[in-house]
Amino acid sequence: MQTPTLDVLLIEDDRVLGGALVQRLRLEGIEVRWAQTCAAAVTELRRRKPDFVLADIRLPDGSGEDLYRDALRYLGGTPIIFATAFADIEQAVRLVRAGADDYLTKPYDVDALIDRLRALATGKAATGAAGAEAPAALPFGLSPATAAVAADLQRVAGTDLPVLLRGETGAGKEVAARMVHERSRRAAQPFVAVNCGAIAHELVESQFFGHERGAFTGAVSAHAGFFEEAGEGTLFLDEIGELDTPLQTTLLRVLNDGTFRRVGGRQDQRFSGRIIAATNADLRALVAAKRFREDLYYRLAVVEIDLPPLRRRAAEVVVLAGRFAEEAARRMQRPNPVLSEAALSALVAHDWPGNVRELRNRIERAVALADSESLEDTDFFPERRLDQPQPASLAGARDRADLDQIERAMALAGGRVSEAARHLGISRTTLWKLRKKQ
Repeated sequence: MQTPTLDVLLIEDDRVLGGALVQRLRLEGIEVRWAQTCAAAVTELRRRKPDFVLADIRLPDGSGEDLYRDALRYLGGTPIIFATAFADIEQAVRLVRAGADDYLTKPYDVDALIDRLRALATGKAATGAAGAEAPAALPFGLSPATAAVAADLQRVAGTDLPVLLRGETGAGKEVAARMVHERSRRAAQPFVAVNCGAIAHELVESQFFGHERGAFTGAVSAHAGFFEEAGEGTLFLDEIGELDTPLQTTLLRVLNDGTFRRVGGRQDQRFSGRIIAATNADLRALVAAKRFREDLYYRLAVVEIDLPPLRRRAAEVVVLAGRFAEEAARRMQRPNPVLSEAALSALVAHDWPGNVRELRNRIERAVALADSESLEDTDFFPERRLDQPQPASLAGARDRADLDQIERAMALAGGRVSEAARHLGISRTTLWKLRKKQ
């Protein structure tokens, strides 16, 4: 299989350095577009999204931060690396914290850069061969608000400790759990996600631990529960606070002994997987209210990680919106959309009560219903169209149309009522009554 050609956007105002880089990269079979200003770079990004961006941090019409702010809506998941002189390292670090992928200090190793691009091309080829999409963007680590969260998730992934994730609905608790699983030694094993509040009460024990044939009426065959399905992988228990008290006791026994038994079974089975739990409730308050077992809480919360709501992560909204829009367009086989300034401002200003889940849903709906590649604020918030003045009724709309026609006739008649009435085919009295409605 031939490695696909990469499309690299080089943003560099130094003609000597830029020309040398373009020549060297093209000799390596890499397609290069060269922009020498922020404005030219944005034009190139709007024309076609590249596979990689290498940008100088100082340009004639703006700084690296200016460029990054203007380019965010077009980047999606495209890696961007900034090249900087030693004096600008502080700005480069700020950009990486804001979501840029890396920075290079001039003079940098061009051979190392080319090796990095080759690795990117190899990954692109593998993705294309598998026919798979790029992994979904993780809503963690793209801003200072979640940089610590991403670091904690990465560290705990290397352990087998139970983890309790706390955060509002839609804040990305399952995404965080998958991140831990995929970076752990269990990554090749199953990841089983369970919503504890969505299982019928009478089926909870069977769903969790399985049952044998004939264990109860309707059990016509044996059934493996969630613990068996997870095996040596990860069992993610979402909304753990909604688990009823009897099952809390059973779950505690599994965590303590590492064994469980199918409903109607006679033999214990081993569970050697990992438990990650999540909640949007205050488990400590539930413990105080005697609605959640204190010993189970401490067994689950060996490591507690709080996921901040999206309203506290405004720096991530633009990045995630671009990535979600790109993913949606790819799935729907549509051109990559462009988010207008008004749209970006509206997205950043929104309070996001539904968090990342709401953001993804609004983006996907906008991409699906859009009639152009440019998305406006009302594409994401169609309810705002309802705030615009609307005719009170069909009759009201008709009256306004009649008045408009009368005014045009009066203007043509030079203000003479009789001539305007004759032009409209109505009497002077009727014209006078219609005008009185104004």
